[in-house]
Amino acid sequence: MRPSPTVVRTAVVRTAAIAAGIGAMALFGSAGQAAADVAPGSYTSTTSSSGIVLLQRDARVEGDQLVLIGRYPIHRTATGGYVDLFPGHRVILNSDGHGGYRGPAYFGGAVIGAITLTPHR
Repeated sequence: MRPSPTVVRTAVVRTAAIAAGIGAMALFGSAGQAAADVAPGSYTSTTSSSGIVLLQRDARVEGDQLVLIGRYPIHRTATGGYVDLFPGHRVILNSDGHGGYRGPAYFGGAVIGAITLTPHR
């Protein structure tokens, strides 16, 4: 008995997503890490896609972790850091020069939106 076309398509999409995620992790994870930090404190996290705000909520940076819905390790970069929210989904936190951070959000190596961390003052 042959699998249905839907099962085959699902398997192909899943395999492609996993492969793209591994490729993105290799690409982003292979760069040398400099000693920069995402500053501890309270922020407003805003995620957007195509200019539309998808989610806005309070966030904290505690040590080397971003605290949103869960706790996510922040990996240092020369411009701030990056966080892997789940396999294949990475957000880049580049310093904006004003105490906040912003950068692209990737899924499977493709830019799917952006994140902004705005400090609470």
